[in-house]
Amino acid sequence: MKLNKRYLRSIRSNLSFYISATALTILTLLLFFIMNIAGKAIDRFGDEFFERNCLEDANFTTYLDIPSDEMEVLEETYSLTLDKQYYTNLETDGTTARVFKATDKLNLYEITVGSDLSSDDEIIISEGYAAEQELSVGDSVKIRDKEYTVAGLFQRPDYLYMLQNESDAYKNATTFFLAYVTDAEYERIGSDSCTYFVKYTKDNHKAFRTEINDTYYMRSYLTKEENMRIDMVPMQADMFIVMSYIILVVMPLIVVVLVSVVISRKVKSEQRMIGTLSAMGYTKGKIMLHYAGFAVIPGVLGGIISVILAAIFCQPFGELGLADYEPLRIDCKLEVLPVILGIIIPTVMYVLSAVGAVARLLKKNTVLLLSSNTEQGRLKRVMVKNKLSFRLKFAVRSLIGNPSRSFVMLLGVVVGGFVSLLGYCILDTMENSKETISQSLGGYEYQYVMGSLIEDNSYGGEGVIMSGVETKDGDSLNLIGTTDSNPYLSLMTTDGERISLDDGGYYITSVVAMLYDIEKGDSMVLVNPLTLDEFEITVSEIIDYDMQSAVFTSEENACGILGIGQGLSNVIMSDKELSIPEGELLRTIKMSDSEEQFDNMTGQMGVMIYLLIGIGCAICVAAVYIAVNMLVTENRSNISMLKVLGYDDKKINKIVLRVNHILVPIGFVICIPLVYKSTDWFMKFLADYVGMYLSAYISPLSFILTLGLICLSYFFSLFFLRRKIAKVNMVESLKDNRE
Repeated sequence: MKLNKRYLRSIRSNLSFYISATALTILTLLLFFIMNIAGKAIDRFGDEFFERNCLEDANFTTYLDIPSDEMEVLEETYSLTLDKQYYTNLETDGTTARVFKATDKLNLYEITVGSDLSSDDEIIISEGYAAEQELSVGDSVKIRDKEYTVAGLFQRPDYLYMLQNESDAYKNATTFFLAYVTDAEYERIGSDSCTYFVKYTKDNHKAFRTEINDTYYMRSYLTKEENMRIDMVPMQADMFIVMSYIILVVMPLIVVVLVSVVISRKVKSEQRMIGTLSAMGYTKGKIMLHYAGFAVIPGVLGGIISVILAAIFCQPFGELGLADYEPLRIDCKLEVLPVILGIIIPTVMYVLSAVGAVARLLKKNTVLLLSSNTEQGRLKRVMVKNKLSFRLKFAVRSLIGNPSRSFVMLLGVVVGGFVSLLGYCILDTMENSKETISQSLGGYEYQYVMGSLIEDNSYGGEGVIMSGVETKDGDSLNLIGTTDSNPYLSLMTTDGERISLDDGGYYITSVVAMLYDIEKGDSMVLVNPLTLDEFEITVSEIIDYDMQSAVFTSEENACGILGIGQGLSNVIMSDKELSIPEGELLRTIKMSDSEEQFDNMTGQMGVMIYLLIGIGCAICVAAVYIAVNMLVTENRSNISMLKVLGYDDKKINKIVLRVNHILVPIGFVICIPLVYKSTDWFMKFLADYVGMYLSAYISPLSFILTLGLICLSYFFSLFFLRRKIAKVNMVESLKDNRE
């Protein structure tokens, strides 16, 4: 007897199972490949683009200008590269153009479309804004009172993630863009801002920063690791890659458990055949190897098909992760290691499941195997003396008499519901955070960041001290010094008590407490990024605010840490627009802009999220089909007997197919806490990069939509299985056929 001949017959007789199991494998592996391809492509592009265009290591500003000849001395003394960037912000009809004078050494721009500047009437603009506004080379762009002709589009390494202000939550490609004009035209426009770029070749940044502060009075210092315009590229690439391997382990593992249970039951249904093979002298290893071959089919086939699909759609898969950036020209590749892992991991799990099921059966007596009587069947006789209806008895016995089959059904609903609801939860979390971004702190709408320290605020609003400080590990926090009389701040502890800053204490926001595992009464070391002096503080209370990594204290404490005189401020808070000369301002931050940024973030993530929801529905359909198909297959004899007794197909459908209805709401309820926990974990993971924590939230509408999608997927599967019941012949109940 040649066992290999059974493979083709088994595939034909169990075609629906192999199709469904293969489909589930493909769906989960596609999630892995989408994330992995995008992450690797973004990471590879970023490294090459940053090196090609001489990305900075840090940027800083000073109160005194550094002359060109002294910059050369600094470069030689500290073996570094130093460059000066002049720019000005010009507003026209609600749109801000940040116009640069070209640099020579660091943060060079790269023309992506068109050509470079050749006359004073030409301009080159950032490509993301051009794409958003549908501008092309040759079109006109108006800045203030002059029309410029667009000569080309460009990208630069420190603005691949287009934040207007470093404190913004999301990119702005609708009302903000970058531009270059000729040096002569720039001199006509004039300059009001200057930033210095530095690239180190030695680990001497502390000595360099100390001299800059001592000689030129450093105003700000920001490393590329803390600059979201730069760090968003490697950060999101790493996040995609990490998430892809989490998906590869978790999602296929869940689906593998589901498929493995089915494989185990299929092996168990062939116990008579296994007993026969054992009686004929086939060794245990030979039999296990034979049944392992059946399990290999969905793993290898699903893996190969998903690899083929990933290879074909490699570029669009990778570009799904580019919504947050300027239009990157990434080259997406399907690497060898993910391909190998994608095929091997599910296949090995399926094989282990089948081998384990055969090994358990082979421990039983061969006579019992030949009689297909290895199970006692106590649960299948439940309610035998109860006078309830036949339909209810059948349903209860099917559910609790076949726990593994019910588990497959429940797990399918949970996985499909989890993936779909997770997509909605991410969208809802973004929307909810947008609405609550300013509610916890107070009622200000504007933050005017001044270009210099002011002593007497004659513009209105409330002056505060606000500056970046660092932890000992180099992470950035905002230090905010103000008074209890500030009408725009209402700081509350996590216990709901009002905070008084006049007591001289230090108060950290709840996101800082979470990220650094700090509690009330703990010590924390802050570093002045300008002088590099260290200050140890004791946390007095924790402020209930997750949208900013900040330390609040009195004006006196803030001035002491920053080394400035009392009564000075550099930020003005206001609930209305103030008239402040443009030359006095460094930037203006509006809270309503933050809400718009969250809207943009939600819109850009839409494609990926709805793809996730669609995959969740497909998983639900395939999983339900497998479970109910198994129910129909294992009850062929009962279905046949019902036909002999005169039941028509419609009544049989009600008896057999409605058995698992109760599992749908149970599975949906189970997936809810899983979604909350998963979203919360992801948001905490993200908070470590962006400095804000978005609390997981699901709207009532999302619950309804997800439940509707699950029910739709469930009944969609049942509709196709009705045909399988119709094909069951009456004769089967008269045969002793358990294959």
